Amino acid sequence: MGSGDVKLQYTDDDPDSYSNIFNNAKTDVSKADQNRLIQALKKLNAYEDIEDVVDVDEVIRYFVVHNYVCNGDSYTGSIIHNYYLHESGGKLSMIPWDYNLAFGTFRSADATEVVNDPIDSPMEVSDASDRPMWGWIMASEEYTALYHQYFAEFLDTVDVTGIIDEAYGLIWSYVEKDPTAFCSYEEFETGVATLRSFCEKRTESVRGQLEGTIPSTDSGQRADSGSLVDASAVCISDMGSMGGGSGGGPGRGNGESGSGESDGSGFPSVGGSPFGRQGLSGRPGQSSGSGGDSSSERQRPDRASGSFPGGASARSDSGTSWGLTAVSAAVLLAGLAFAFLFRKH
Repeated sequence: MGSGDVKLQYTDDDPDSYSNIFNNAKTDVSKADQNRLIQALKKLNAYEDIEDVVDVDEVIRYFVVHNYVCNGDSYTGSIIHNYYLHESGGKLSMIPWDYNLAFGTFRSADATEVVNDPIDSPMEVSDASDRPMWGWIMASEEYTALYHQYFAEFLDTVDVTGIIDEAYGLIWSYVEKDPTAFCSYEEFETGVATLRSFCEKRTESVRGQLEGTIPSTDSGQRADSGSLVDASAVCISDMGSMGGGSGGGPGRGNGESGSGESDGSGFPSVGGSPFGRQGLSGRPGQSSGSGGDSSSERQRPDRASGSFPGGASARSDSGTSWGLTAVSAAVLLAGLAFAFLFRKH
């Protein structure tokens, strides 16, 4: 699924070939803006002059955290949406969006499969060239090594369990007395415990993949599944699930694309941002309508605002209501802290 421009594929030099980007831009787009972005995509797809058209450090760090949390409702998933594309001076970077179905909850698959999701062929990406913003990393031994280096740094410097516990400490008392909660307090506790267990096993698997004791590609894991981390005791649906949906559920913002000049803080500024907050949804061409354009909302998520905007929710077994909202809040807070603390390092 997903059209070529949503995948950030270069088609030709005709702006009409990138309607999902330009037609949904939140600010005025000049012909020069269009040409600059198209030429950046052209070089990106050719894996040519990458450091001139990609913010290498930012994008690799983005994929480290993104691939750790196993978010199938994303650029690396089957629908291919839920991200911002930021462009400034012809250089591209990715900004996270809508992580409420991370930690395998988008597809609620077998926990062992998700926990061991291969870091070098993540989620639904069987052919890296199909997603060029990811493909350039795998196409170069140098960039692949840097990606692995940053992943090891993430595991060594970010206290994932501590982040979850801190988030839990902030909200548990409110969950316990919330008269409008969509889950019981016991379900909340179960969800938090499941999140801790999932992340512990995910860390174990990723570390094994980096050390070479576990295959880091989908084909390698199919050929040798004996070394995979056993997560059969983990019930992913305890953290929430799609409940039979197919992405872009009611009231949820979809992926975004952004481009523009810096306001001096490293964030895309509102006035000079031709592709400001452009909607990239599961239905190409449909704007997400994801909110205002204040500069505070448009900060890069690796700054103090965190990396995972968007609330989390899950549908109950009956399919009639979204449940485990409090657990999802813990997931969101954990995600915010993951990326922020990793960026600080």
